Amino acid sequence: MRLFALGQSPALCRCLTKASPASRLRLLAPRPLLAPRRRRYATQPPEPVLDAPPSDLPHTRNIGIIAHIDAGKTTTTERMLYYSGFTRRIGDVDEGSTVMDYLPAERARGITITSACITFPWHSHTINLIDTPGHADFTFEVERAIRVLDGAVTILDGVAGVEAQTEKVWRQADAYGIPRIVFVNKLDRMGAGFGRTVREIGLKLGGWPAVLQLPMYETDSSSEEVLTGLVDVVSKRVFRWSNGGDGRSVAVHDYKWLEAHRPNLYEEALKARVALVELLSEFDEEIVELYLAVDDHQLVPPADIKRSLRKLTLDGTGRVVPVLCGASFRNMGVQPLLDAVVDYLPSPADRPPAAVSYYNGRERALLAPDDGRMCALAFKVVHDPKRGPMVYVRVYSGTLNRAAHLLNTSLQVREKAQRLLRMYADEAVDIPAIPTGHIGVILGLKHARTGDTLVEEPPAAKHHHHHHKDPVPAAREATLQLRPIAVPPPVFFASIEPASIAEQKPLEEALALLLREDPSLHVSIDEDSGQTLLSGMGELHLEIARDRLVKDLKAKAEMGHIVIGYRETVTGPLGAQVHKLYDREVGGKRVCAGIAASVGSREFFNNDFAEHNTSIIETIPLDSENILTVTILQKKSAAAATPLHNPAAAQHLQAPTLPCPPGQEELHLPPHLLPYDPTLRNSLLSGAIAALSRGPALGFPCHSTHVHLVLDPNTDIPGGSTESTPPAFASATRLSVVAALKAAVEAQTSALMEPLMDVAISIPESELGHVVGDISGARGGNVYSLDDDPSDSSAPVGMKLKIDQRKIYAPPDYNSSDRGGGGDGDGDGSGTGQRPRTVRAKVPLKEMVGYLRHLRSLTKGRGSFVMGVDRFERMAAQRARSVFADMGAGKGVV
Repeated sequence: MRLFALGQSPALCRCLTKASPASRLRLLAPRPLLAPRRRRYATQPPEPVLDAPPSDLPHTRNIGIIAHIDAGKTTTTERMLYYSGFTRRIGDVDEGSTVMDYLPAERARGITITSACITFPWHSHTINLIDTPGHADFTFEVERAIRVLDGAVTILDGVAGVEAQTEKVWRQADAYGIPRIVFVNKLDRMGAGFGRTVREIGLKLGGWPAVLQLPMYETDSSSEEVLTGLVDVVSKRVFRWSNGGDGRSVAVHDYKWLEAHRPNLYEEALKARVALVELLSEFDEEIVELYLAVDDHQLVPPADIKRSLRKLTLDGTGRVVPVLCGASFRNMGVQPLLDAVVDYLPSPADRPPAAVSYYNGRERALLAPDDGRMCALAFKVVHDPKRGPMVYVRVYSGTLNRAAHLLNTSLQVREKAQRLLRMYADEAVDIPAIPTGHIGVILGLKHARTGDTLVEEPPAAKHHHHHHKDPVPAAREATLQLRPIAVPPPVFFASIEPASIAEQKPLEEALALLLREDPSLHVSIDEDSGQTLLSGMGELHLEIARDRLVKDLKAKAEMGHIVIGYRETVTGPLGAQVHKLYDREVGGKRVCAGIAASVGSREFFNNDFAEHNTSIIETIPLDSENILTVTILQKKSAAAATPLHNPAAAQHLQAPTLPCPPGQEELHLPPHLLPYDPTLRNSLLSGAIAALSRGPALGFPCHSTHVHLVLDPNTDIPGGSTESTPPAFASATRLSVVAALKAAVEAQTSALMEPLMDVAISIPESELGHVVGDISGARGGNVYSLDDDPSDSSAPVGMKLKIDQRKIYAPPDYNSSDRGGGGDGDGDGSGTGQRPRTVRAKVPLKEMVGYLRHLRSLTKGRGSFVMGVDRFERMAAQRARSVFADMGAGKGVV
């Protein structure tokens, strides 16, 4: 047995109060009290020196903590920081003393709102960790964190199992191919079931759970079963923690001790190892060969099992999922979890090269970490009142040096990285460079946004910059783009009004800062009332945004009632063309352009395209499932063309003109509008997007709408004149599309669409009937599955593997009846009616406003739910009329 602990002298404690973060790490570097040999175990703390240069790529881990809300993400992170030596005390979420939840709103509400980044050591490795929110309203925070991670730790609540938001973040990680391990937390709680949770991993997350540890329970003085340790199936060791300690003192035993003191658990540990080796043999031929050589599952070397687990985890498919266990709040199991992060999750060098594109996606390539070019992705922007804008970046190749001249290829602007920081939650340390594969912060960037690509400006371009006003680097390198971060559409909005006219400009500046920090927020202006509207992902999201505006950014403003963000659409096929002419005098010069537009439902797009396919030169998908098609007619001879300002123009518009074949449009356009892409194309695109951003009926954005533009060079470009500038075509396009949308309303071919939410409700089994009846009855929802429905079994969409539940190894949940888990040996609680159940339904968002309070009333405070936008669905006429009545009555206050 080996015993480790941490001791601190009074002098050391006095030194800690004034130490910087980096100095504190050196002072707190713990040493084992009893260590006969310098062999490191999972329970032995490292010797951190964080102000030294970052370790090389193989010894770097960029990981995130992802989970459902209240699964213990921040609690686990606080223990990681404590055992690594970064902090001298364990932060508590309830007390508001955590390192990672540093915002006042986070400490007041006891939840994580914004993802926080921190760097700490573990043994000889450097770990860059991002703690992400678990609330569904902040799913974009998770999205942009996952985008730059190399691996993730998924934390599950051992009582609730795999919850709805866990499935959502798991699918987000699937989309980026992120390797994951699972930590089943809260196994000290009543009703916890490790075996039940393991089965849910296979059924709900679509991967084969590889059980690496077993929880160990012992009977205390009050005859209750309490969690005291865990069994490591891979290394065949037992870890026991003292009850009530800080987790540093850990007794380490071998299997002989386990066989003598816990024979039943010893037998189960042998079964678990057999199941682990058998599972690995299904995917790894080398394990098969090793087993055939030794002919005993127990004799397969731990190092080979770890190597196989690492290989299968690194492929990022999630087909094999390493599963660990513990109880973070009781300080059990976190050190072995950190060892697993090092053993099974990838370094930046283990990940595939980053996908990049050139020329707006027309050319694609891969960017290897050893590429000499510095390329980084800005994934988060935070406005600090003292430091200014702080841009969080992940460097994918090269080294980002202090004072480097950067080109933002997304905005085509140049900036200078004045200072570089390494973040420790809300504290920071200046560093000279951010090497490949690491995460850091840049100060001094005035324009960078979330999702922007930053490259180091070539030396020739920097030299050229001193002699010319607007130098352009090598054309190809200046268009390099990393994969952007997708921003989900908002579903709630509220009005924001300044306290006085004098506060209008400060409010606009504060909103600009807020939108730069959080791109999932949107700001628009209601043209009828002139009000500023702030849109977001949910009620809590907008409440936090309001608090940030008023309390942090000191904007003197008030927020109106939160309202659902509906959408407008057009029904039926393409309608009649509406032609508009934009003819203005701008800056003393006349600008003139015209274009015709027609609108219809995307539902009829295939029929419309079949009718016009010989004339459509381009089909452009837009946001919100809108689509734009363009037709350019052939240019007639000079004698036949009639300028727009000629009175005979109306007659000329009736003359038949043939469309030009696709690919030949530039033969019929004047030189000042060439090339078609991007000169004219971008103008038509921006005009159509501007028109679709505000529907004709209530001003909601358009959805599932097909816009068809027809440009006749003979009439819409008067005499081929240079007066028809690209901005003029953008304005003409906006006017014609708006007119076509209004014509659709007059023809009664427009409709409202409402957000249809995919809702997952977690409740005790005893309340199942009440909740299902309420959802499918009064709220008009469609319950499509329960968690035990064999036809669906809550399987994730796009699941790659078909998991046979009978083949999943899941250890029995011993004595779970004594801990409130039921007496059937499975720990599912079926004997008491408290088994966690999940109801899944599609429900209109309007019916879910304020649902949490109603759910808690139905379930005596034991129910919870998460939801996300499934799609926008056309509203029935009766529901649409009620919305029109509400909006008409409250138009002035929305």
